[in-house]
Amino acid sequence: MTQDKQSILIIDDEVGLRNLLKFRLVSFGFDVLVAEDGYAGLELAKNRRPDLIILDIMMPYFNGIEVCKKLKSDYKTKDIPVIFLTVLAQKEDIEMGRQAGAEFFLTKPYDSGKLNEVLGLALKKEMHG
Repeated sequence: MTQDKQSILIIDDEVGLRNLLKFRLVSFGFDVLVAEDGYAGLELAKNRRPDLIILDIMMPYFNGIEVCKKLKSDYKTKDIPVIFLTVLAQKEDIEMGRQAGAEFFLTKPYDSGKLNEVLGLALKKEMHG
């Protein structure tokens, strides 16, 4: 039995970052879904159940903290690991992200080596429960 590609959902309102991140993740062999806001991201997460979500905090209408709380309170999406990828890097921002349920935190601009490391940790955690 062949295993399907692992899927990653990117929820970010910056089109340039979404496209660059999608290109990089596809080159790593992931199936990549994208959403430009929290509403679309929540719908995709519920309907497609990705293996991992990369989420921005500062987005219009519905910020990433709210999105993460909703993901973690829904039985369909509560076990999906969340990585915040954001320009917000203050200690209190990181703490808010952790309280919302995010497992990992990366700051923009991100380091691709650090991204690889965090992806590996998050997906390993997800695979081994």
